[in-house]
This record gives sequence, structure tokens and C-alpha cells, in this order.
Amino acid sequence: MKKSVHGDLIALIPKGADRVSVKTQKGEQKYRLISEIVDTDEIQLNRDGIPIVMKGSPGRRKIPVIEPVNDLVKELLRRKRETLDDDPVLKSAKLDSASPDMLHHVLLALGEEAACIRFERLEAERNGGETSSYSLRRIAALKALVDTWMKRKEQLGSRDVDLKAPAVRMLIKYVLDTMREAMSTCGEREEMIKTVYAKTAQMMGDESWESDLRNRMKNAT
Repeated sequence: MKKSVHGDLIALIPKGADRVSVKTQKGEQKYRLISEIVDTDEIQLNRDGIPIVMKGSPGRRKIPVIEPVNDLVKELLRRKRETLDDDPVLKSAKLDSASPDMLHHVLLALGEEAACIRFERLEAERNGGETSSYSLRRIAALKALVDTWMKRKEQLGSRDVDLKAPAVRMLIKYVLDTMREAMSTCGEREEMIKTVYAKTAQMMGDESWESDLRNRMKNAT
């Protein structure tokens, strides 16, 4: 486009607009600042022949902040936020959703919900009200509780300790060093201490020792 044509079209831009839709020399569609339009840009027009424009900054429109209608609603929202911040399930999910503790907190939450439904059913029964809906809700909650418990049990059964992890190795070394110090304190000869340590290292280096340790750790409940 020529500059004179640009000038005529720019004059048609609505007030308040700071960007105009253009097609570049490479065929790209983009919004360009009015001051940055170049001669090779083709200003895009709507069906009325007016340049297509953008008002405000590009990107996702900001969500307006809606204030509470009164102090009571404001207080309820504050209490709701505090409840969410203190919720163990939500806190666990935010901290680490893959953590084994996540299912533990879900189990507690489901148990609490099932207990609350039971209380509501007993109250309805005491007042001569209808109880079938409460029973159905409690059955659903208990089913969810059992399903989650099965997953938790499966999770605990499959969890294994990495005996080669640095922290575990450090623990074993600390125990052995404590044994060495105890033997030395009891007056055991250095030659005997070295013999015991050599035999211990030999036994711990055997695959059967590691396998036996894993089995004992799994059964330690």
C-alpha cells in the first residue's frame, strides 16, 4: 500500500484504538501499533470498510474483581477461604499430588462425610422423616471409601525402600559406626573389631541379605 492510502485508512480508525489488524508482506496476520505500520502492510477492513482494530493490551482479558454485595457475604467468603486453606486434602494435593499421603487424607475426608450422612439419617429417623435418600448417599460414600482404601492398601503393598539410596546408606553406616564405637568402648581389641566388620560386610554384600531385609521391612506392620 502507498502512504496516501495508509493515511486515509488511519483516519478512519475509531478513537481509543491503538492497534490495527494488518497482513504483512509475508502474509502473516497480526495486530500492529498504529505508529509501527509500514508501507508493505495491508490494513485489514471490516465489511463496512473500517480498519479492524484492537483496544487495550493484547492477550487474555483480565477477569474483573467482583466485590461482595454486603458485609455478611464478605464474611462468608473469608470463612470459606480459611476452610479451603486448612483442608488437608487440598493442602496435600497442592504440596504433592503424587504423595502417598494424598490417599490417606482422602480416606479421612470420605470417612468424615460418611459419618456426617449417618448423623443426618439418624436425625431424620428420629423426627419421623424420610431416610432412604440419606441411606443411598451413605452407601455411595462408603463405596467410595472402600475403593480408596483398596487403592491405599495396594499403594502401601507396592511401596519399596531403595536400599541403595544415599539416605539409607548413610543410616546403615551410622549404625555400623555406632557398633564399632560400642565395641571399642567395651574394650574389644581392634583386630577383633576389624574381623567382625569384615564378616558383616561380607554378609551384607550377599543378595540373600538384601532380599531378607526387604521382606522383613514389608512385614514390619
